[in-house]
Amino acid sequence: MLAESLQTQLQENGINAEILFDIDILGRLVSYNDSKFSFHFWLRKKLIHWFKDRRVIKVLKQADAVVISECIPNAFWKSLYNVEKLKTILKKPVFIYEVYWLANTPTQTETLQQNRDTLYERYDGHLFVSPVTEIRARLLPNTFCIGLMARSWNLQPLPKKELIALVDFEQPGYEAYRAIQINVLNKAGIPFISLERGYTIAEIRDIYRQVSIFFVQVPEAFGLPILECLCTGAQVFTPDSSWPMSWRLDIEPKVHDTGILPNCFTVYHGQVDLLQKLLAFKENFQLEMSPLRVFADLVKYYPGFYNGDDDAMKKFLEFIKNYLN
Repeated sequence: MLAESLQTQLQENGINAEILFDIDILGRLVSYNDSKFSFHFWLRKKLIHWFKDRRVIKVLKQADAVVISECIPNAFWKSLYNVEKLKTILKKPVFIYEVYWLANTPTQTETLQQNRDTLYERYDGHLFVSPVTEIRARLLPNTFCIGLMARSWNLQPLPKKELIALVDFEQPGYEAYRAIQINVLNKAGIPFISLERGYTIAEIRDIYRQVSIFFVQVPEAFGLPILECLCTGAQVFTPDSSWPMSWRLDIEPKVHDTGILPNCFTVYHGQVDLLQKLLAFKENFQLEMSPLRVFADLVKYYPGFYNGDDDAMKKFLEFIKNYLN
């Protein structure tokens, strides 16, 4: 989703952009000394994919720059990817695009340091969706908060047929929160969909279009389903305002601390409070207007998540131009 969003933003700025989905080549560039595999398994993987990897490298060499869209901390593990080797082969700048910037997550940075993994210097620049995660870090000349192009997902706040809630997948260690949500929804007489299996993107987005309430199940660094549901006009319910980290509006948010959220979020504390707030939401819910109000908050408070940040994108393109010169 991030790669496709980036491709759209680049194309709207007149830049040709191709998506390659074979990121495993970065793993096969890892040296035996840095890998976690036996020598024979490591060598077998390299030999089996030798010709395929050569073709990928040939395509990448034709580009002016490469952007890797991968989650953190995976993108910084030396044992998983050898980004340094790729840069040596290509002799081109290599960037990372994630929902957040590593400097915004001091707990991740600390873990990477303890494991003696790479940090910011691994990539020539950093693209990310949100300026906030655990904290709001100071931007550097090679960091670009380009946002996301959610408007390209074909998710609109259309009128609902009825009030339906969405209970997300069960998360290990957070089962009690999900059990409370289901119990209270039954008490409130609100029908719900419970996610229990694998879904295609088309299937899950069809579900998002039906629902008017989405429950956050676990602390999220960003939470793409949050954005997808807000696009369809679904109110986001969370048991703690610190859980949707990147959505806090505080000027100086603190690590895992409570935060300011707009009206499209509902924060509840325990079963009794959740029941009261669900009943109030049910009483005031309007099939047509309620989704529009949620969507209006999304666009008002998070324009970069919905439309991308064209100014940041232009600065990124200027950075590449200066880098290549």
